[in-house]
Amino acid sequence: METEIKEPEEASCCEKNACGCEKYKKFVPKIIAIVLLAIALGGFAYYKLVWKKHNLTQLEAKNKVEEFINKNLMQGGTKANISSVTKENGMFKVMVEIGEGKQKQEITSYLSVDGSKFFPSVMDIAETEKKIAGQAEAEAKPVAEIPKTDKPTVDLFVMSFCPFGNKAEDTIKPVYDLLKNKVSFNFHYIVSSEGDSIKSLHGEKEVVQNEREACVLKDYGKDKWVSFVTYVNTNCGSDGACWETGAKNLGINVAKVTACVASNGVALMKADEKVSVEAGASGSPTMTINGVETKVVYQYGNSEEYKKIICESFNKAPAECAKVLSSGTATAEGGSCGS
Repeated sequence: METEIKEPEEASCCEKNACGCEKYKKFVPKIIAIVLLAIALGGFAYYKLVWKKHNLTQLEAKNKVEEFINKNLMQGGTKANISSVTKENGMFKVMVEIGEGKQKQEITSYLSVDGSKFFPSVMDIAETEKKIAGQAEAEAKPVAEIPKTDKPTVDLFVMSFCPFGNKAEDTIKPVYDLLKNKVSFNFHYIVSSEGDSIKSLHGEKEVVQNEREACVLKDYGKDKWVSFVTYVNTNCGSDGACWETGAKNLGINVAKVTACVASNGVALMKADEKVSVEAGASGSPTMTINGVETKVVYQYGNSEEYKKIICESFNKAPAECAKVLSSGTATAEGGSCGS
């Protein structure tokens, strides 16, 4: 029986040259590290040169949106201005200002970081769902009947820079002028406080304007207050910048108002906060008649409807209730600031 003779296998590299092989093996980790670093640097360079170059800077985003809106979306000589551009949720948040004076609006829009997609409006899903649920709950509740009294009490709760609150102030002025001797009108501001720190929905400027108007109410009475706030609403835009001119035109001492804000502003706001919380008034405007909230307040421009609902709350309506006020044919029903 023959025995199979196998040829000796080829010696491995390391067996042939053990010293040389071991010499290279110790460099393998370093070589791998160098290769990985090269890949990482290459990827970063690609991002910088190919991807990131397509993203806009904040200034470029501002200019692009401003040019796009004014060239393509605006009409009648109206011009849009971009008040701020910030990064938010992977996009540019763009604050667009349109109009002037009382008609001035600030609209939140968004732009993709590469500038290819513009979103002129945005809907917050959570806030929208909350608002719809709140509206459905409110509509499901039975409307409380307003009790009748010999002298009705009307309370209006607002925020000084809320456009809807301003519309309610303007709408109630003819009603106030007509019925101020027959009805107890009261005006309050919706704020919140933490110690001596006062907060209002539209920021510190609104807090100060709330306090100015509350001081006018305290020191000069309701007639001056109504005239003052409607002047500011009509002429001073969304920041109350011309309030001093309005005050002087109405015989209100600017220095006295400023001093009142410094010494009594916080106390006045805390008092209003207490009354607003007790009334359940969190949205501007809110109007109660004899302690019962009415949705008629949302019929902006319709002074006649304001008058009717108030006159219905008398035990015996006075002769003034027979006068017909403006029904505001171009009214926009609904809308408020806050919840």
